[in-house]
Amino acid sequence: MGFHKPRLGKDVRMGTPTDALELYARYYRMFATCRRPDCGHRREVPLILLLKAFSPKTTLAEIGARFRCSKCELRGARIESEFVGPTNDGR
Repeated sequence: MGFHKPRLGKDVRMGTPTDALELYARYYRMFATCRRPDCGHRREVPLILLLKAFSPKTTLAEIGARFRCSKCELRGARIESEFVGPTNDGR
C-alpha cells in the first residue's frame, strides 16, 4: 500500500495509483490534495462517501481523476490516506 513516513507521531500512507479503495476500508482517513504546487488545497473525503460513490475495486488513480479542486478548478487530485487505527507497538 504505497510507502509510509512518520509525521507528528502518526503514520501517513500515500497510496500508489494501483491501490484499490477496499484496502483502505478500515482505519484510514482519506484526503484529496490538489496537484497544482502553488494551490496546496487539501480536503478530507469521508471514506463512507467514497465507498458509496465508487466500487471497492476502484483504484485511487481512477478516483483522483474524477476530482476537481474547488479553489483553482484544476481537474485531478492526489488521493492520500492517514492511518488512524490501533497500533501494537506501545504508542
